[in-house]
Amino acid sequence: MKTAFDFIALKILPSVIDLYIKTLRIEILNKPSGDKNYVYIFWHSKMLIGWWLFRKLRSAALVSQSKDGDILNSLLIKWNYKVVRGSSSKGAKEALDSMTGLVKEGYNAVITPDGPRGPALNMKNGPLIISYKCIVSVIPVKISFSRKKILNKSWDSFEIPYPFSKCTVVFGNKYNYNSYLDENELIEFKSKLSSEMI
Repeated sequence: MKTAFDFIALKILPSVIDLYIKTLRIEILNKPSGDKNYVYIFWHSKMLIGWWLFRKLRSAALVSQSKDGDILNSLLIKWNYKVVRGSSSKGAKEALDSMTGLVKEGYNAVITPDGPRGPALNMKNGPLIISYKCIVSVIPVKISFSRKKILNKSWDSFEIPYPFSKCTVVFGNKYNYNSYLDENELIEFKSKLSSEMI
């Protein structure tokens, strides 16, 4: 049963976050052009801006089935996302199948590849599986803030930019995962993508 706090979090917080992000000075570099869809990835610690970036595109998001995921789900629906609930620890196969279907329909897949529980900056395989099955490119997105608060007690050292600070977004290279790789090749491939988000 939802409490008064849950109501505030789910109904009011998304609007507050939306207004707060509008105070930031956001610079976007190397944004891909054209009408293709992609698998966009960014670290969980940067997701506040990451999710905002793709709100006006035809995008689908993978969100955990946790209580925190309920809040994010409410925010992303407000931002016109198609939301799929699931994670590597719960409902993984079903969620991945749903995301794959949406990408084949022309949606962008937007994923935090180290979420929802980490380890931080450790990329999981989900984005690559979608890339392989849908024949679409994965694009890593680097997000940095000029001034920020770091929540050191959170597993991902979550970053909250201060109001009116500068946020720089750099879209990385396009990576195509065309065939399954052996363990060492897979580690190297994921390392290349990860390096473009740090």
